[in-house]
Amino acid sequence: MARDLHQPHDRLFRKVFSKPEEAAGFLRAHVPEWLGETLDWSSLTLQRDSYVDEGLQASESDLLYAIEHRVGDPPAGAEPRRLWLYLLFEHQSSPDRWMRFRLLKYCCRIWDDALRADTEAHELPPIVPVVFYQGQRRWRHATEFSELFSESVRRWPWTPRFEHLLVDQSQIAVEAVRGERLGRMAQLALMAAARHDVRAALEVAAQLMGELDRAGQSDLFVPVVRYVIETQEEGTVKGFGEALRRQIPGPGGDMKTYAEVLIQEGHREGRQEGHREGRQEGHREGRQEGRQEGQVATIESLLRAGIEWSVIEHATGIDQEAFDELRRQTEGPGPANV
Repeated sequence: MARDLHQPHDRLFRKVFSKPEEAAGFLRAHVPEWLGETLDWSSLTLQRDSYVDEGLQASESDLLYAIEHRVGDPPAGAEPRRLWLYLLFEHQSSPDRWMRFRLLKYCCRIWDDALRADTEAHELPPIVPVVFYQGQRRWRHATEFSELFSESVRRWPWTPRFEHLLVDQSQIAVEAVRGERLGRMAQLALMAAARHDVRAALEVAAQLMGELDRAGQSDLFVPVVRYVIETQEEGTVKGFGEALRRQIPGPGGDMKTYAEVLIQEGHREGRQEGHREGRQEGHREGRQEGRQEGQVATIESLLRAGIEWSVIEHATGIDQEAFDELRRQTEGPGPANV
């Protein structure tokens, strides 16, 4: 099945930062000020392709954005210049010195696509690569590509040079997380999953959720709640639920009230994935398997979070016996305690 059913880090990253306003808030906070002042942030648009090697999609994810770039005073009627912001999300436990080599390959793939799309082009559009690192250990490698070579040849004219921007989440304090509210919540949840200031990160995330709830936008943070349920231990999830109830008193702050929303989201994602597989393979089994995968993955997450069977059965019509049978029909057993 597709990675978005099994990789919560990738799913949350794409769900949140595919929104142009969230991506703009995050990127604007991390690009140099001199560059940010030349970009028209309202023009930022998501591009559809991914450039990560297929074998690395378990530890990397990426998003490419186009944005208008103001250089001096362009003549009247001239087309605005465009550059790309390439966000590479590294969700592995420790830094990789060869990431810079892969990043250069990904940038070359972007330029290849650009030249195929515009055969009359006379120059390449600039790419600003931003690495967002989620790991547990501090990023200790240089951001300069030439440092992959021995020091004696780094200044040779034939040695490639480029540098990427780095957002090292392991070195960011909870109170220093920047961006729009949903983007900040996602960063805090990712930080907690990497075991960085877990309690403080989730406490601030709950505060931001309270702000969104009071603004009538509580539906926006459902993916973050789901991510916390999927990535944290039961005690941490319950503590997060208590923090959320302090911010959103009453039923709206009870973690159990999110069960139906999350289950329905799992059903929808399963159906979407099944439809894609069905189209690719030309038969209906893909649709059914995708729906079942979505049900099993989401119900297992809710069980790990301590949500009672009565709530799950009410929302899905699936009791424990039916769930056990459904799980046997899919690709593998769930947690031992279910």
